[in-house]
Amino acid sequence: MSAATSSRSPWMATPLIAVATFLGLYGLSTMLVMGPWMRTVATALLVATAALVITRLLSRSRVLPTVIAALATTVVLVPMFARREDGSVHLLPTPGALADLGVAIRGGVEYAADTVAPAPEALPLTALITAATVALFLVAEHLAVSWRTAASAGLLLLLPWLPAVIFQHRVSTAALLGAIVCWLLVLAIARRSASGDRRPAVASALAATAATMGIAVLVVPTAMGGLGWGMIPRIDAPASLETATRLNLALDLRTSLTTNSTTPVIAYTTQGRQPDAFRLYALTDFDGVQWSREDTEIPGISASSGLLWPAPVPDWDEGTRQRIDVQVLGLAETNLPLPPSPRTLDIDGPWFYDRERDEVVGDGVTARETQYSVVTNLQYTSARALRDNQAAIDAGEDPSDPRYVDLSPAIDEGRVRDLTSQLTSEAESRYDQALAIQQYLRDTTQFTYDTSVSPSGGDAVSTFLDDRVGYCVQFATTMVAMARSIDIPARMAVGFLGGSATAADTFVVQGGDAHAWPELWFPDAGWVRFEPTPAVQTGAPPEYADPGANAAPVPEDVLSGQNVPPGPVPSQQPLPVPEQQTPTGGAAQESPLPLWVPISIALALIGAGLGAWWLLRRRGTHRAAARDAEQVWERMREELPEPMRWPAALTPHEAAEHVEAGMRVMGDGLSGGSRESLTRLANAVADARYAPHGSDVELETLRTWAADVVGEAREAERAERASAR
Repeated sequence: MSAATSSRSPWMATPLIAVATFLGLYGLSTMLVMGPWMRTVATALLVATAALVITRLLSRSRVLPTVIAALATTVVLVPMFARREDGSVHLLPTPGALADLGVAIRGGVEYAADTVAPAPEALPLTALITAATVALFLVAEHLAVSWRTAASAGLLLLLPWLPAVIFQHRVSTAALLGAIVCWLLVLAIARRSASGDRRPAVASALAATAATMGIAVLVVPTAMGGLGWGMIPRIDAPASLETATRLNLALDLRTSLTTNSTTPVIAYTTQGRQPDAFRLYALTDFDGVQWSREDTEIPGISASSGLLWPAPVPDWDEGTRQRIDVQVLGLAETNLPLPPSPRTLDIDGPWFYDRERDEVVGDGVTARETQYSVVTNLQYTSARALRDNQAAIDAGEDPSDPRYVDLSPAIDEGRVRDLTSQLTSEAESRYDQALAIQQYLRDTTQFTYDTSVSPSGGDAVSTFLDDRVGYCVQFATTMVAMARSIDIPARMAVGFLGGSATAADTFVVQGGDAHAWPELWFPDAGWVRFEPTPAVQTGAPPEYADPGANAAPVPEDVLSGQNVPPGPVPSQQPLPVPEQQTPTGGAAQESPLPLWVPISIALALIGAGLGAWWLLRRRGTHRAAARDAEQVWERMREELPEPMRWPAALTPHEAAEHVEAGMRVMGDGLSGGSRESLTRLANAVADARYAPHGSDVELETLRTWAADVVGEAREAERAERASAR
């Protein structure tokens, strides 16, 4: 059957595909900052959906609805995104406006390539996402509705979820479940359209939906990552897919520690000692499950304005300084990697210093392919100075921000405090306390370093203390919690270890050097790095924190495990479990468009479409008359009672037999005159389809034959209803 004369498409699937496409955006929640741009995408999808539904109700063409929807959406996208060189808005889709729309979309591609995930909202990026989402929707809808290949359309609807699977990101289970249910309903509608039988399709749709919900309740939370230290890995991304290394600030560094182990990210030269580490980010807030990072404004202090350190450095000119020339390679971060020691910076571009976090932040730029020079004093921190710092600590010179000593209610604070107090019972200073905690966690007879661990539970610190297996994130987070439990200001740092030498004075940092460590505050020294992760990954700790060179007074019974609480300390009240969050690499972002909004829009579209369909059916006698044998045949099919409507795949003669069988179900079958009319009409349709010269029967004769069959069929239907009463 030709495209122009195909049976009416199952347009009811169109809104469901639109909802599934929109929900697919939640699969990108760790790559994009969810925000008002989602309303823009929803608006474009609404326009495309309305255009498709209306066109499908008025036309049987397979191609025309998709073309009309694409044109309608383009008309809407032009004023949204097309901008002239002076910044003014295009209102009409002129050739110049379409060219500027293409410029905006290409700008989105460049923005996405250079921006660190999660990418903040920007007009070019929104243009790219909107255009890509609408294109995905139109192709999926065309396959599912025009060509009845709903299974193939499902593969397209899976595309937005692939990054979460490949790169081990946690996504919204509700959104994933909603998308799956929509696709199953589309399958059911396509099946019903092909078979012509409504009841089996509805039953199968309900059964499939119920089964999906049951599977999702039991399996999806585990598959997409339960409570833990970030996101539970499922599939390791091939190294060939990595265009640049980005550190996930939700602190799942397993990918960097394994699949990216040989990817160079930083190269540097120095004639002095090798830096122990390069720090990129500092994180403060931990909810018992994962770290988060709040958004802040770009500071106004230029990165080249002088000494960069959060505390005064009175002897800067007297210290041992060295120059480090850094070349950032495949590292697409908004911050510069810097040694965790006082330094000055020589760099061009919009780079600014955040004193609170001790970070150098880019304004609209990333560190990738950046060159700069650092002058630093890697020997600034010493064990003696940290011990002598106790007087300033006792004088109350710690930071005023309470978050540096706060513990989440989800953490068993009593257990952590009891353990820490035992470890530090003989310590006489904050420095000795820090060494005691560090030495305890680095003891390989007590703890095992393993990147394959997948912890779970609402209190991840207690889980780690019970299992005693993990990698740098677990070790560092536990030391932060232990330090805070005895009122030592502490936070998490994320960056890289110092890398490996490749030649004299030349070093390379690889993806496998990705690392996290705790930083503790000392008033006259600033934030000081400690290293609780065992030497299997980190090597020796910093010289000032080496427990061999700086004796850590830890009781022998604690180190041997004889006097350490083996499990959680019983509590009077159950510990609250933090609400599951989708990690975004920063502070938790809540989409301004709740999930019920697109669902409500879809339901409204379905209702409007059904209403339009009902009105068209009621006014069927006033519609334009059929213009050929094929249209007369299709019109007769629509007007026959339900049991007599044949599946679209039947030939004309098979369809005539189907009508006869339906009439026998309702009564005595067709009378002789109506049976003859049905046979002649079927022969005329067959001639129109397959004969070289088509059918030569007059149009009025065809309509008369169809009216005979429909009239007798409706009379039989009324008689059946009357007898049933």
